[in-house]
Amino acid sequence: MKKNSLMADSILVQSQIMKALGNKEIRVFDIGAHRGQTAKVYRSHFPSSEIYCFEPYPDSIAEIKEQFSNDPKTHIVPMAVAQQKGSLSFYVNDLNVTNSLLPLTSDIKRYYSQKNRQKKVIDVNGIDIDTFIQEEQLASVDILKLDIQGGELSALQGANALLESGDTPIIYTEVSFFSQYDGAPLFYDIWTFLIQYGYSLLNIYNMTVATKGQLLQGDALFVNRHVRSEVINNLS
Repeated sequence: MKKNSLMADSILVQSQIMKALGNKEIRVFDIGAHRGQTAKVYRSHFPSSEIYCFEPYPDSIAEIKEQFSNDPKTHIVPMAVAQQKGSLSFYVNDLNVTNSLLPLTSDIKRYYSQKNRQKKVIDVNGIDIDTFIQEEQLASVDILKLDIQGGELSALQGANALLESGDTPIIYTEVSFFSQYDGAPLFYDIWTFLIQYGYSLLNIYNMTVATKGQLLQGDALFVNRHVRSEVINNLS
């Protein structure tokens, strides 16, 4: 991997890391798949990969199913991912990209220019990562991608066995620098949590600045010890 490639597109960087590791047929967990936008990009970089799209919102599920109807290696999981399995309340907003297991905080209106109100609350089925891996009898997860609007830490807390193994090379998660949802963690909460499992921060991509100059969110790329020692530290 070339040194300046670390400043490239975030999923291109993930592709280059996998290539450096010699991983060709990989397994991706796309948690918070929305309409399948990110899954499409992963598919373009990893043509033979297995992709699991986790998405609880019925309208989005229908779109993903239609888009990947001819792709047998993309699996649609119509569930929310959280710390444990069970029925969960899911908050549906005007901007469905902000749908979440957590309600919007009133403070966000000061910094978010687009009008966005809560429309309704629906019940959805929830699953934790460790239980899903066990039930599906999956051997590994190579890329764990999370974009679930404040629910990222809860999802990671439900992946204790996976994280303890240290076998997942990449965790790519949305992080917030300012509270957008009630009870949601901030960037340092997720970083502190992952450090104890041997993950380190590589870079932050796609940072969004809200009104009044407030840094709002970004996408953080964490790597395990093996990637750090065998790939990152050996850049030419």
